[in-house]
Amino acid sequence: MRKGISQAMGALIFVYALFTWGSCTHPPGIYYDNKPMVSQQCSVDTIYFQNDILPLLNSTCAVSGCHDAATGKHNVVLTDYAAVMKTGGINLQNPEESKIYRVLGKGGDESMPPPPAAAWSTEQQNALLTWIGQGALNNACTNTVCDTTNVTFKNNVDPIFQTYCYGCHSAGNTSGGIDLTNFSQLALLIDNGSLLGSIRHDAGLIPMPQGGNKLSDCEINTIAIWARDTTLTGGGGNTGSSCDLDTTYFQNQVLPLLQSNCAVSGCHDAATRKEGVQLTDYNSVVKTGRVVAGNPNRSKLYTILSGGGGDDKSTQDGIMPPPPRAAFTTEQKNLVKNWILQGAKDNVCDGCDTTQVSFKASVFPIVETYCLGCHNGNTPGGGIYLRNYSDLVAVAKNGKLWGSINHETGYSPMPKNASKLSTCQLATFKIWIDNGTPNN
Repeated sequence: MRKGISQAMGALIFVYALFTWGSCTHPPGIYYDNKPMVSQQCSVDTIYFQNDILPLLNSTCAVSGCHDAATGKHNVVLTDYAAVMKTGGINLQNPEESKIYRVLGKGGDESMPPPPAAAWSTEQQNALLTWIGQGALNNACTNTVCDTTNVTFKNNVDPIFQTYCYGCHSAGNTSGGIDLTNFSQLALLIDNGSLLGSIRHDAGLIPMPQGGNKLSDCEINTIAIWARDTTLTGGGGNTGSSCDLDTTYFQNQVLPLLQSNCAVSGCHDAATRKEGVQLTDYNSVVKTGRVVAGNPNRSKLYTILSGGGGDDKSTQDGIMPPPPRAAFTTEQKNLVKNWILQGAKDNVCDGCDTTQVSFKASVFPIVETYCLGCHNGNTPGGGIYLRNYSDLVAVAKNGKLWGSINHETGYSPMPKNASKLSTCQLATFKIWIDNGTPNN
């Protein structure tokens, strides 16, 4: 009898062990509570999974074809806390060895998110690392204080877009054809009401963020206030309505130069990323160009533009752009230098003035910034030179200039590899052409 009881107990223990082992949802050595721990106040020293990490994963990784529940690429699912803990290779003893962290910004086919999607910024990567280091908890917070007294794009709106939107709607991944880093397109979405309508989940519009929770009332209100009080014309408005002559603006001056000269196929666009360098947007320029705010000589971007040298000993002796492309002029190099000296900010201004359009002061500066990178040197794009007044007049009079920059049917849309010129810039060209293309 006692032997029979022992055998029965042994069988039960074996069955229990089999079922509990087979249903285990965590990696060996990691035990976690799947129930969210919610704090009524958000601490600035804490990274919260539900507030900070999951929205990033949902917008950049847990998408169709990658790490959503249906696809589960490489058996990794990043849709919720339990899935992240089970398949993300979390290492609490050595957070930097966590698989989910190691693949971020690694470059190449193994990078997460894979090109052409925008890579996580250094700040976002550090947030993930900090969250793991703090125990990889399923935590959340509800901030009862919503401060919207001084809403700015840089301090209030851009962080929301970074967390919830840019993963699907940036230059590297224009889901639905929408690029929220394109200020002209962002202005259109604000004007037609679709931006606010989507985040409010209004009927008839696709609710955003897709695949995640609705934004908080505070976040929606923050974006609404900014949209109401901001006029996005000529490429943006997050730094004011006019341009300071002593300030170098990234979106207006530096990025267009990099896009037309460097972020081209075979070099530093999102698809090629030659030597791991991508120069298509602010985050990639700062991260892969190894920009050190305030110190041009320790910034790889500037030292290579200057032909090597500087304090960065890893810089190659080559020059960017490489021959036969025309090198940056001294003035253009100084633009990049001054931008770095002034803090390497993601700044933009609206300085549109079409009251006195001239070739030298209004038209050709736009050409130098957006066009000369491809239409200069020994092998100009399409065999078209835009080096001087004579070159420009030739394509203006045959209609190619206006047809291309206005993206008309039958013409190659220009600038190549960049957004369409702003309404103000197009108006500048139109006025100059309508006035008979004077050399003034």
